[in-house]
This record gives sequence, C-alpha cells and structure tokens, in this order.
Amino acid sequence: MKLADFKKTFTTPLRQTTLSVFIKDDNVLLAFKKRGFGSNLWNCPGGKPDAGETLEHTAIRETAEEIGCTPSSLTKVAIFDFYFPLLPKEKDFNQQVVVFKINKWKGEPVETEEMRPEWFAFDKIPYDQMWPDDILWLPKILAGKLLRAEFAFGENNEIMEYNLQEVSSF
Repeated sequence: MKLADFKKTFTTPLRQTTLSVFIKDDNVLLAFKKRGFGSNLWNCPGGKPDAGETLEHTAIRETAEEIGCTPSSLTKVAIFDFYFPLLPKEKDFNQQVVVFKINKWKGEPVETEEMRPEWFAFDKIPYDQMWPDDILWLPKILAGKLLRAEFAFGENNEIMEYNLQEVSSF
C-alpha cells in the first residue's frame, strides 16, 4: 500500500511521542532499548505523554525515567510521522514523533531497567544496530538542520517509502 493511500485511512491525528537527542561536543547519547517497542536497538530516550502533559514535559520526564538526566534546555528539531501499514490494527505503532535536541541537562546518564545509555562520537554511531531511518535523519540533526519527514515501514521494520525535507522553522 502506498503511503499516501494509507494516510487517507486515518480519521484522527497520529498520537504524539517524543525523542530527545543529547549532544555533548561531537558526541551523541544513544541508549540501548532493553524492552518494549524498539527493543534491542540503539535509540534516543523518549516516549508518550501522560494525560494533559505537554511534549516538552514528556521529553523531560521520559529522559529522567529512562536515563536519569533532566533536560534544562530543549530545542524542537524535527517532526516525523511513522506509519506501519502492514501491522494489524491491534498493533498500532503509527505515531508522530517530535524530536528535541538537548544541549543542557542535570545528572549523568545511568542505566535503567529500560535503557542502557552510551556516548558515541558522531563518526562512530552504530547505525547498523538502529532503526533503518535513523541514518537518514540523525546526521542532519547533528549538523544543525531542522527536519520534517514521514516514513512507512514494512516487514522486519524495513523502510517501504519515505519523504524527508529540511525546513526553516516549526
């Protein structure tokens, strides 16, 4: 199914989630997901908002829960729509992810029952152990770009179709 056709089946907006990209010098903080959606992959901390919670507060809470760091400065750098048209309706992983760049925070990254954080030099990022879309957008964010994208995933989380654009603002 083409992404444009699949998007027409939605009558409500995608649920929103967050990702937080921590940057220190020429290093990015990734966390190995130990359980749940995206397990056994390196990713950035993030998650779903609680009722009435802003996305900024969600990013702060989720990073504190998942890696023990509390962001004190968040900059929105991307909005991604992720679609999984081949999954059954009961496995609704379709979502809009708002990505924040984090340059200031309190605390040091620590392993939790959900994630094991580790710093990676920009040229040593383990893209082969990440979601396949990450190699398309993460280098652009690390280079200071703002992005808007949509991705459709097929079997084995392979990218079926995508559209990635640099934007000037949100």
